Amino acid sequence: MPKKIQIAIKEDVDFLEKLLVKTSGSLKKDRIKTLILIKKGKYVFYSAIAKKLGRTEKTVRGWTREYLENGISEMLSVRSGGNNTKKISEKMANAIEQKLNDPKTTITSYVELLKILEKELNESVNYGALYAHCKGKHQSKLKVARKSHYKKDENAEAFFKKP
Repeated sequence: MPKKIQIAIKEDVDFLEKLLVKTSGSLKKDRIKTLILIKKGKYVFYSAIAKKLGRTEKTVRGWTREYLENGISEMLSVRSGGNNTKKISEKMANAIEQKLNDPKTTITSYVELLKILEKELNESVNYGALYAHCKGKHQSKLKVARKSHYKKDENAEAFFKKP
């Protein structure tokens, strides 16, 4: 037998519906919809509300528990993210900026840049982190000229070029 909802929602339906209109983000909207559905009394089981919102029953129970313990403001705060620490140190970021902005640089690839930085700074960094940093922060494009064919005739090339 599904578990019945036995919660008293303090806020009135009008306040919750106005809050629903003002709120952005599907997660916050679903949390407010949960409170509205409980307050209206249309659904008496967690499973029914979960099915209506397209969420799991455990999620809906967690939202209501958060509401009971801490109130609506804490229930609406989304705390997702995790351990997003910077992979590139400040010293390395400055060295990257210096290397990329140097007009006399001979760097032709990100692998070469990675090896130079590891040799100079004695720090190792993941290639993906370096590439993302260079592309995101500096909009860098390390361009390399195409290889020339080993049988290419210089005289024939001069003949085809326009004066």
